[in-house]
Amino acid sequence: MKHEHKWLASISAAILMTAAAGAAPALAQPLPEGWISVTACAPAAPLIPTNTTESCGSDVLDPIMAGLVTTDTATGAVINDIAESIETDDNTVWTVTLKQGWKFHDGSDVTAASFVDAWNWAAYAPNGQATNNWFSSIVGYADLNPKAADGGKAPEPTAQTMSGLEILGDHQFRITLKGPVPGFTAQLTYKAFAPLPASFYDDPAAFGRHPVGAGPFSLETGSPDTGYKLTAFADYIGAHKPSIAGIDMRIYTSGEAAYNDLIAGNLDLMSNIPQSKLVDGQWERELDGRVVVQPQASIRGLGMPWGDANPQLAKSEMRQAISMAIDRQTIIDVIFSGVGRAATGWVPPGVDGYQAGACGEFCTYNPEKAKELLAAAGGYEGDIKIFYAGDSSDKPAMEAICNSIRNTLGIECLTSALADNASFRSLTRSGEATGPFPANWTMDYPSIDNAIVPIYSSKGSSNRGSYTNPAFDALIAKADTQPHDEAIKSYQEAEALLANDLPRIPLWNPSTTIGHSARIEDLAVRSNGRVDYASVILN
Repeated sequence: MKHEHKWLASISAAILMTAAAGAAPALAQPLPEGWISVTACAPAAPLIPTNTTESCGSDVLDPIMAGLVTTDTATGAVINDIAESIETDDNTVWTVTLKQGWKFHDGSDVTAASFVDAWNWAAYAPNGQATNNWFSSIVGYADLNPKAADGGKAPEPTAQTMSGLEILGDHQFRITLKGPVPGFTAQLTYKAFAPLPASFYDDPAAFGRHPVGAGPFSLETGSPDTGYKLTAFADYIGAHKPSIAGIDMRIYTSGEAAYNDLIAGNLDLMSNIPQSKLVDGQWERELDGRVVVQPQASIRGLGMPWGDANPQLAKSEMRQAISMAIDRQTIIDVIFSGVGRAATGWVPPGVDGYQAGACGEFCTYNPEKAKELLAAAGGYEGDIKIFYAGDSSDKPAMEAICNSIRNTLGIECLTSALADNASFRSLTRSGEATGPFPANWTMDYPSIDNAIVPIYSSKGSSNRGSYTNPAFDALIAKADTQPHDEAIKSYQEAEALLANDLPRIPLWNPSTTIGHSARIEDLAVRSNGRVDYASVILN
């Protein structure tokens, strides 16, 4: 192990001494034949694909839903799923032809209307879907989302359907975009574009409790309190039919408790091994090599309040000072045992449009420069409080960041654990967080626009810090109308603007750490770090 700073050495020791605290699920019943048990966390919102933008809900929906396209687990390439073909001559008008025979879990057919109706419903402003703006490139979107006059309330939409969506037959529809979007098929991998059955519109609230998709697994029972039981869908005709019979998704409020169940043989699969178990390869020894480490197309960051929530932290120099006070590599080495790498920008490596060093000097550890920036900001009065979810595994990293800030800048830094993920999301979504907070992002599809547009555009579905920059928005709007290579350059220009504002401070690009029981012979992991359950093979 590399040399540790004293402030990190003490944290490292504390991690190693941490007892297996926290709650495990009630004693589970024996699994049915062919089932596996896996870790899960409680979704913070109803399980509607167009309103689920956090990882806990996405983990549940991922094996339930299917879309026009998916990604190859081996190469990350976009490949057809429900789509037979997606054709275009100009990257503006796209004709989609569906494979026949696809079924929803309720037995109804997947048709062109299943997609068109779902997209129109998500784009209709009164429905209040978090992913509403994902459909903004389709002709007619503006009619469903009229703008409010200055200081006023937005008027009622003049239409309920987008003119850019046209059903051509039971298994074919046409999409007309406002302009060329060469990477449009990659966008379609996102679950917001998944089809919905006709039964959804009868009772969306009931659907949110018991989602119905066309994926390889169907929901049998479940809730955020009890966990979720998924069974292999007998009528699934996708490329990789599951070989396991079902998945028991167990809700744990402590990674330590889940890990202990894994070691004891009471759990089959765990993603995101607790940081304390990574130290000195402890997990590899205890699991006898039944581990998977795979770089993720994701980034861990430190979200920053924007505007009136904390005027001191709204200053660019103050944010830059905090960023340069964080010793990323030492934290990675000590807290994560070297698993991951320091981030130098907002786009993960391997993603189309990635450019190394986009953050410039502000993502390097430089105590002297950090102190100069603190002085330029006029100093800081009071303490800095970093918020995190108490049922997450973020505590050691947030405490290490606090110690780095305290020791470099001389500012008292405290961590504050909120009750759970739902409480954490409520605070960060409200724009009322007065201090930094973990802000993580996993790519929905491997293109730079997905790394920056949802998070940093003014109306982005995942803009947690209420960040607004008209110049950034203008470059995004420009990119939306450009051919691929030109659009990438515009997105990169937009990313460069983030280096001055630092609405989120890039920290590190993690790797997925997965441990499994001796029952599992093989599995595959997608580029977003999620296990492809259809790939799991039992001994």
